[in-house]
Amino acid sequence: MMSSEVNNDEEDRLFEQDNFNAADYVNNFLKDVRSGEEVRKLQQLRGSLSVKNASSSEAIKDIVFERYRQFIDTSKEVSHLEREIYQLSSLLGDQKTLIENMMGRVGHAKREVVGGGPSSAVAAANQPHNPLQVLMQKMDGVASVLNNLQESDKILLQNEMTLLDGDSMEPLHPILLVLVANSVVIGYPSDSTKYRFQLQSVHNLDSLAVVNVKQKRGTTSTGDQILQLLIFPDQLYVKCESARVKREWFEGIEQAKRKQQQENSLVRQATIRAKRRSIAGKSAAVGKYAGGSEAISEEQPETDVESAEKANEDLQWAHGLINEVHDAISRREMETAVDYINEWKQSKCNDANLNTKWTAIEKQVVKMLSDEIRSPGALHGGAQVIRTNMNLLASLDRATYAMDLFLKRRTKALRTAASELPVSEEHLSYVKQVSTLFVDGILDVAKTSLEQSQNLCQMLQFASSELKLLLSLIRRNVIEVAHTMAVLAHTWRILMDQCSRLADAGLDLSFEVHRLLAPSLQTAIESNFSNVFEAIKLRISEERWRPYNLESELSLNRFLEEMSDIGLNVDWAVSVAPKYCLNLASSACYFSRVSFALSRDLGLLHSSHLHRLCDGFVVKLWRELLTFLVASGEKLKAAGNPQQAVTVHDLTCTFIVSQVLPLCEETYEEGSGILADLVQAEFPGLAHYATNDDDDANSYEEEVANV
Repeated sequence: MMSSEVNNDEEDRLFEQDNFNAADYVNNFLKDVRSGEEVRKLQQLRGSLSVKNASSSEAIKDIVFERYRQFIDTSKEVSHLEREIYQLSSLLGDQKTLIENMMGRVGHAKREVVGGGPSSAVAAANQPHNPLQVLMQKMDGVASVLNNLQESDKILLQNEMTLLDGDSMEPLHPILLVLVANSVVIGYPSDSTKYRFQLQSVHNLDSLAVVNVKQKRGTTSTGDQILQLLIFPDQLYVKCESARVKREWFEGIEQAKRKQQQENSLVRQATIRAKRRSIAGKSAAVGKYAGGSEAISEEQPETDVESAEKANEDLQWAHGLINEVHDAISRREMETAVDYINEWKQSKCNDANLNTKWTAIEKQVVKMLSDEIRSPGALHGGAQVIRTNMNLLASLDRATYAMDLFLKRRTKALRTAASELPVSEEHLSYVKQVSTLFVDGILDVAKTSLEQSQNLCQMLQFASSELKLLLSLIRRNVIEVAHTMAVLAHTWRILMDQCSRLADAGLDLSFEVHRLLAPSLQTAIESNFSNVFEAIKLRISEERWRPYNLESELSLNRFLEEMSDIGLNVDWAVSVAPKYCLNLASSACYFSRVSFALSRDLGLLHSSHLHRLCDGFVVKLWRELLTFLVASGEKLKAAGNPQQAVTVHDLTCTFIVSQVLPLCEETYEEGSGILADLVQAEFPGLAHYATNDDDDANSYEEEVANV
């Protein structure tokens, strides 16, 4: 296994080499192949290489798909930061120049006071601080270009570089490049002693492209400083002073071209809209001031002409808008693309071919927005980006489709997160984690859907579906494998707490929990209660009415503390002789703990649709014990058993009826009176144990215990 992995790694490294030769590789592969097996081995090699090619392609696609949006956002942020740094450095440079000029003037004034001549003042005044002045002093013949600039135009970049040979990348001579608003000015070295450069050529940005150049083989120039300017039909290779200057020119030309395109687009759109408004105004004026039927008939041909002109203008505007929307899509400016599509819809164009093109563009935009919502790896902006794309789809009359995509994405994310939760023996911990996960997801979707009231039905369907999945997980991993009533009760309590969170947000889905979880919960409760009931029957069937022997003082004190913690006082039942005993039946002590725990757990489940079942379980358990107490008392009296057995039975009845029964009734449902009614109705012979005076009972019990 290890050797095959090593061989695969060696083959991968062999393929990655620059001097890899496919023919040599095949010849080396066939050297060790026996005669007659060449075709089969080559087919196997082809299959393995095809598998590697497919896996590599998929891996590359996944990497590009996951990192594309992050790369775009990071590039924009880096470009923005570099532009700010460049502006800051320019501002600092201007301030430095201003300070130096002021210091020079102050020095000149001092020298003039001392007796200096005016030549220094002239030199200081002639020092250039304006980029235009610097350019005019460096380049000959540039005045004609600068005179054609508009008042708002300015010099964006100006740097001296080195022109390189296109083949050998060897330096040829210095070159001056100047970037203005809509063109690039190139200057070559001048023969004149007054100017360093002379104007060589001026190129419009529309006919120029800048290309990033990497280091070529066999050259010593570093690729991080070289730019390639494509000027049809020529191309120039220039070496910048540093990598920073290269980035400034690369980004400066792209931004200038983008700004020029936007300005042209705005001018074109404004011109078309102005023509449309003027034609519409003329048509309205004709309809308003037409004096009669003859005037209307006379103006009708002119109106038809104007309508035709208006239709022609609309077609031209729609055709121009197609180019604009393609540019916006290429720059991934989806807001602008959606605005253009809505403008086309409002224009109500009648050209079938044009409408077909616009329909295809709309489908493309919808697909791009849908892919970003559907794929988690394509988004790095979180919920804000998703909400933005959903709003864009809604503006394209696809609000339901957008919400459906969003809900499917959230469903997939929730299912993935739920599958990653470990299912351990701590059932309640799992219930808390998985219920919090799903309820938080439902609440997050509810907050998003409240802004779009038309999607409330989808949101409710999503909440119901996810809640159904949550209950399915809890039923399969907790309820069907739970071994105690406490786990079932606290599972129900946690679910009810989560339902209250949903109810506070306006989603009362507790009926779904009752409907979907009641059958399995009922089966689990019945199974657990049958185990408890059988254990109680077994213990009371073995009762011999002897004092409960705890065998040591430590065990006795621990039992008394345990009874005190749940609200029972049995100190009065401690026996003096024999030691470490209680004048209570052991089955009664066991029943007190089990009945209290069962009442507490069934009290939590009483809020469900199974409240009648819970009432029946409590009554059944207590009816079994009370029947046993009555029957045992009659047997003891009839058989003439020793006084000790009668005393233990009497004190056990007092303990059960006066302390355990009220505590369990209050724990299960305060004020219900379900157990008190049971005693009064079916066991009136035990009622006097609950009505004895406390002082008389205590004195009697202490006397009996001492005996």
